[in-house]
Amino acid sequence: MTDDEQWLTLVDAVGRQLPCLVENFLTRILPDPAYADSGLTLEDLRRSSFSSFSAMLSALGGRAEDIGALSVFASELGARRARQGVPLDSLVRAIRLDFSVLWDALSAPELRADPALLVRKAEVVWATVDRFASSVQERYLRELEEIEGADADLQQQYLTQLLAPAEPSPTELSRIAGALRINPHAMFLVAAIDRNDGLLIRRRVRARPPRDFPVLTYDQGHHTLVIRPRTVDSNEKLSYQEAALFDDVAVAVAPHANGIAGVRTAVSAAREIMKDLPMGSKGVFTLRDRWLSITAHRLSQVGCNPETLVFSALGRCSDPERERLLEAVRAFLELGSLVATADRLACHRNTVVNRLAAFEGYTGLDLQKPRDSALALLAIGG
Repeated sequence: MTDDEQWLTLVDAVGRQLPCLVENFLTRILPDPAYADSGLTLEDLRRSSFSSFSAMLSALGGRAEDIGALSVFASELGARRARQGVPLDSLVRAIRLDFSVLWDALSAPELRADPALLVRKAEVVWATVDRFASSVQERYLRELEEIEGADADLQQQYLTQLLAPAEPSPTELSRIAGALRINPHAMFLVAAIDRNDGLLIRRRVRARPPRDFPVLTYDQGHHTLVIRPRTVDSNEKLSYQEAALFDDVAVAVAPHANGIAGVRTAVSAAREIMKDLPMGSKGVFTLRDRWLSITAHRLSQVGCNPETLVFSALGRCSDPERERLLEAVRAFLELGSLVATADRLACHRNTVVNRLAAFEGYTGLDLQKPRDSALALLAIGG
């Protein structure tokens, strides 16, 4: 009997053991959490496993039509598993397991296969399984790209509705939240980055998708918005995962939005903080960091520049005296302590008191009073 005849006889013998191959495979794959928790039914796994082994055994026979049928089935399996949400690495690992199961069956002592024949055919078996795995992976990735593209298009449509000039009604907000698969009553992290960094952030999200809540991105003007539901007890500090997402870029984080209805206001805040950042900024910036600059800028835009209330009054003193007063005021506004200010300026505490009193005499602002202190901070520190 020739090698080919012996091989076909052996393949046929294994083919008659298909149910055993399937059960052997299931015993090995079910401990994988990706399959155990995937929602795939045992019947689905059993059926696809039966079809996979059947197609591979037929292809091992060497007929062109059987090899083509294996590619068709691999394509169907790849697309189906992508839609079912099975992770690609788990899927490929399962297919590689097919080789072990097949080889154990082909080399089983009861079949009395010629060891030399098995050595000569080992590469054929591996090449068949590898071709099957490559076809599955290729179709899986194509299908996943199509799914993600469709999801991204829908996501952009609903985010456009959420952030439209006309405020959505409560009913519309509920519908938008349902479509985006988010809890409308959740707390939301809302951040803005430069649009030029948007592609980088999207790549990071795709490469390492979050396990708990989705990350939504939306381009608006010169900014890319990043919106993510969070737990109710979240504070403004970014989690490790969120901080890693924005590594090495400038990101403006708004005060957290309470519910989806608050996202619109938070978006405005995040964009305002982002617009206020100096060129070349990097890192995480919040309203706590930028409120002074934003407020001073906004007031000056409507003709209410706080500087005029202070510097016009200080115009009555000499230049050296003005510099001494401003130095003392800036230090006191930063430190909030007469003793610490005196240490900073290397002078006596009474000297600081006298300079602050002189500042009050010129401007009418008593820095011991919070309202006057805030106005001075806007005028001098803005």
